[in-house]
Amino acid sequence: MFFRHIFASLLIIFATFSYADDSMMFSELEFPNTEGDTVNMTDYKGKVVLLNFWATWCPPCVKEMPSMQRLKERYADDGFEIVAINAGEEPDVVDAFLLQLDTELTFPILLDQKGVSFIALGIKGLPMSFLLNKEGRSVMTFMGGREWDEKAQTDLIEAELAK
Repeated sequence: MFFRHIFASLLIIFATFSYADDSMMFSELEFPNTEGDTVNMTDYKGKVVLLNFWATWCPPCVKEMPSMQRLKERYADDGFEIVAINAGEEPDVVDAFLLQLDTELTFPILLDQKGVSFIALGIKGLPMSFLLNKEGRSVMTFMGGREWDEKAQTDLIEAELAK
């Protein structure tokens, strides 16, 4: 009985620590944008955020970008933002890539040249995205590319926006 009580207490402490730690990790992310200005994820507190990790050499990453832009436009006035963090590439490579896209992206593109986010967030591949609630906590993790403006994704986003 005594050990069961200690085990239950440790589980509660661990769950609380993990939950707080998740928010702390995302809020501590800070990278330059394509203009060289530093952007911190705390700038988006109070918004639902789709945090996307991508690279120019990743076909599924490139394929999902137009649907991300449509999603951004659809929820632009609803407290929603997309932040796309490029993983490990030089700014000139990212800039050249963005100029070649058929769709102009109006959401922030940040540069994680050293791949810090891979270690901090345990990113296992690209693209990888996190849906963050208004408090900056991850409510869903997505591996692989998708059409972001399809119903399955918009239902999740709308549910978070309604909270």
